[in-house]
Amino acid sequence: MAHQLTFQIGSSNTEVIHEVVQHALRSAATASTTNGAIDVLGQALLEVERLAAHTTVLTH
Repeated sequence: MAHQLTFQIGSSNTEVIHEVVQHALRSAATASTTNGAIDVLGQALLEVERLAAHTTVLTH
């Protein structure tokens, strides 16, 4: 994504993932090119993967 999102300390990962997805969808919808939209969505998927992995580490 073009800029970093800031999240509240103490937010659950579910809330954070929801925010990442919402931001990505809005950004993709307003992207000037199809490739730009795909890039935004791809970055969001990578961020969701990172957050999910972080949750897995914390729960084990």
